[in-house]
Amino acid sequence: MTKQAQQLETLRAMTPEDLEEHMRQQRRRLFEVRFQQATGQVEDHQQIGKLRQEIAQAMTVQIETRRAAERGEGEGEMEA
Repeated sequence: MTKQAQQLETLRAMTPEDLEEHMRQQRRRLFEVRFQQATGQVEDHQQIGKLRQEIAQAMTVQIETRRAAERGEGEGEMEA
């Protein structure tokens, strides 16, 4: 399993609250890295792209989870 696939599995295993907190932490980290870049203190310039990608993955998993829940609720109403 690739590193990216492992990361996605980890994100999918999180509860919605944990996923939201993870995204909040990553957004905060992105802010900090951008601030460091503006002051010339960034050592790894690839961090910004990596953080943006991780945030996008978390948002994708969040949307998948929300849609799955909506589909589940919608099907329950149809049967009743």
